[in-house]
Amino acid sequence: MRALVLFFRNLLFFSLVLLFSCDKSNDLDIERNLHLRHKGADMPIWVRGNLASNKIVLYLHGGPGDCAMCYRYYFKKLESEVAVAYWDQRIAGASSGKVDLKTLNYEQFGEDAYYVIKLLKEQFPNAEIHLLAHSFGVDLAWQFLTTNDNQKLVNSLIVINGTFSTYRWLYQMREWILREADRQGNADAKDYMLAHPITEESVKTLDLAALYRYMFDLGGNPVSLYDDKKFLLNYAFASPNTALAQFTHPKAYEEYGKTELRRFEKGALLKNIRIPVALFWGTKDGVVPVGVGYETRDLLSNTRTSFVAFEESWHEPFLTETDKFIQAVLEFVR
Repeated sequence: MRALVLFFRNLLFFSLVLLFSCDKSNDLDIERNLHLRHKGADMPIWVRGNLASNKIVLYLHGGPGDCAMCYRYYFKKLESEVAVAYWDQRIAGASSGKVDLKTLNYEQFGEDAYYVIKLLKEQFPNAEIHLLAHSFGVDLAWQFLTTNDNQKLVNSLIVINGTFSTYRWLYQMREWILREADRQGNADAKDYMLAHPITEESVKTLDLAALYRYMFDLGGNPVSLYDDKKFLLNYAFASPNTALAQFTHPKAYEEYGKTELRRFEKGALLKNIRIPVALFWGTKDGVVPVGVGYETRDLLSNTRTSFVAFEESWHEPFLTETDKFIQAVLEFVR
């Protein structure tokens, strides 16, 4: 009996130690879980890191239909100096609700981002907000920033291998495939690309699957998240995202790929961007080739831009050059 009492006394002691050691009110490392419910979507926003910096990096994940918090594995080193907000978009990651598939359009994604940012500003009124957008998240960022006066709500944007125009993106992908087909002696890929030029009109009907197949066959993005065993363990045990949800999301976006994606075009509006923009590019990428990055830089004619090339990376430079990526983000938002 005495041993049992001693056990529970020690358990209480250690519980109190843990309780006070995990009290984030006097610590730079905070954890705040927010929630946005909008037009059928229940979207979580996890805020982690150093809020005393008064800087929040809002991660706009790719996909569409990917996840945010699972990438914390690569972004966590940011949190010692800034706070990072991980938002799961509608029908993505750990988001839930009864979502009408008709809301899977750029206007709705931009509107969702608006309310996420408003919520962050209400909760943390003294904090700057810096957007960190990857792949589809870049589409979302341009949609948000070129709508009304939304860019006044944020302090900067970091673009990671993403596009401003479906036509220019696919044009550059075809050019990448032709160059690599020549270099690697792949006559089949070259013949197919020569028979299928990319124009603003052909984008509406071209076979995206074929384009992707040739690009991947030529090594356009050979690195996978799921090759990293530590990432897999983190994904399985330390991420609120569930694989069951994650891998059923793409089905919801079939109509998006047929219509919405093919009409995306923001190039003419980039001249209106006034906030600083950093362009981070994995230069080996065949998914969104570096040519898109150079076009983006040229279109951002009325703001300060910087370009960081990740020479050993493909579509996700934070996977392959993590330390350089983290340092570049911190240098920019400082």
